[in-house]
Amino acid sequence: MHTDVNPLKPIWASGRAAVGTYIMYSRDVTTIQIAAAAGLDFVLFDMEHRPHDFETIHDLCQVARLAGMAPLVGPQDISAFAISHVLDMGASGVVIPHVETPEDVAVAISAILYPPHGRRGRCGQAGHNLYSPTRSVADEVSHYDSDVALLLKVESESAIGRLEELVAPDAVAGVMIGPSDLSMDMEIPGQTGHERILRLFDRVADVCRQRGIQYGIAVSSADDVSRAIEAGATWVMVGSEMELLTRGWKQASAARPE
Repeated sequence: MHTDVNPLKPIWASGRAAVGTYIMYSRDVTTIQIAAAAGLDFVLFDMEHRPHDFETIHDLCQVARLAGMAPLVGPQDISAFAISHVLDMGASGVVIPHVETPEDVAVAISAILYPPHGRRGRCGQAGHNLYSPTRSVADEVSHYDSDVALLLKVESESAIGRLEELVAPDAVAGVMIGPSDLSMDMEIPGQTGHERILRLFDRVADVCRQRGIQYGIAVSSADDVSRAIEAGATWVMVGSEMELLTRGWKQASAARPE
């Protein structure tokens, strides 16, 4: 049984980049098993925009952890319950949406860390320890405090402008840009490849490198992975199960003779 809460930590410690994907709609544990069998390092669930409920997130996180992958969850908002609850269900880390202020970061830190460093409550035998606690409570708390990944998603120009302040706390493990919402914020909706946005990607990469934390990028296809890593990314999200199925099926449909 894989007992470490976050399989990404040894990957990052070795200097390698982690590759994963979004799971947008699938509720089938087989999807997670296929992702693991394909060699992905993590799966990311988005509770802000997608229909998964807590029971589904629990089940998929459990399968991912048992398969040796890191399940990351984007909670629906920045609140103590939304963050700590998905960790109790087995998430290896959280990707906090729409981070704008140091106060937002402080809420997230308090939710992921146990006392005295935060206010996360311990729920005993549960999803976070795969229903089989193998450590003492003190060791478990120490392990989770050090290994659960707090990852920030910045989705506005103002947030990126104050990024050094947002990532100052030691508990912050990494950052990614939400390119679609950033384009909306910058009044160039959908133009995620615009030079103004690309400059902000470079800024986030530079801040992560200077701070020694993990820089995340979402890309649309496997062809983009090596370029993302060359640009400094250490966690790369490649599309989603929905996008990959759509692309494959469209290619199949287009391949039939006229």
